[in-house]
Amino acid sequence: MKKNIKINIIGVSLLCIIFLGMFSTITIANGNYNIALTKGTEVFTVTQYDEAAWKTTINSSTTPSDWFEGDSNQTGAKSKNTIKGWNYVTWEFYDIFVSLFLPAMFESEELIPLLGLMNTQGYNESTINTNYTNSYNLWVGLRAVWNFTIGSFEEDPTIANDPLLIFRNPTDFDDILNNYNNLSAELNSLPAIIFSNISFPILEPDEFLWLFIFNGLTLGTPFSSYLEELITALDCKNATVSNNVLTINLTGETNYIVEITYGNEGTMSSFVVKDVGSNIIYQIVATNTDWIFFITVIIVVLCIGGLSVYLIIRKRKINRIRKK
Repeated sequence: MKKNIKINIIGVSLLCIIFLGMFSTITIANGNYNIALTKGTEVFTVTQYDEAAWKTTINSSTTPSDWFEGDSNQTGAKSKNTIKGWNYVTWEFYDIFVSLFLPAMFESEELIPLLGLMNTQGYNESTINTNYTNSYNLWVGLRAVWNFTIGSFEEDPTIANDPLLIFRNPTDFDDILNNYNNLSAELNSLPAIIFSNISFPILEPDEFLWLFIFNGLTLGTPFSSYLEELITALDCKNATVSNNVLTINLTGETNYIVEITYGNEGTMSSFVVKDVGSNIIYQIVATNTDWIFFITVIIVVLCIGGLSVYLIIRKRKINRIRKK
């Protein structure tokens, strides 16, 4: 399933609601989970890619670019994410539907005509929220994304405003999936939808988890508990959790394993694809450039300090020699 992280017209229309007060740096605590996001930049590097093993194990007709954007099928390619801020919001199901599911399943240019068609069939925001009445509390983070490139990053990000979704209650995922599948079944039965050759896929829990991983899944802290509660609520059959690592068993040309590690902000810090013999086929690793900058500053300060001490001691020795 190709990752679709393109900003769309629907997302722009929701920004005023979603990101009201976005740039607060205060962490808000609700329920059993907290948000761990901090403003800063992470760089993701493709550190390993075995193309032959990918073809024989994952899929003979795809590359990692079908999961990630840009030059992600080349070792050494880099991507960059900059977290800009976040806000605590309450969404209705319509907000979830148009902000999570539709951008993951349709191209940006298809979304407005699709919503227009749904509206003609009586499925607008008001009626959808009337039929699916649950609301959801979540933090919405905002990040700028530079797609994977083998060269230098462009000055402007590929996506200026890409959302990160952190639901306060992981048990909401089961309700969200059920509502999506029920609404999709209704829409798929409409003659106008059928005639337009549009189809809303019915998702199994593991498929939903996989889709969400590529479309803004971010964890609340404590991360391990959040992941455990999430996959338990969804009743995922092929996913397990160990500490901050989510392991998913998948089948392509043969069986394989994906291990996703979530870092200290609740976002992905590594993505590893292995065969059943634990041989790495593909690997992405993240580094926090803020820490690199901080360490660099410390090293520079220590070097300057050391040089200053050396010069002072040397000057004293020279003065002693002159006095003699």
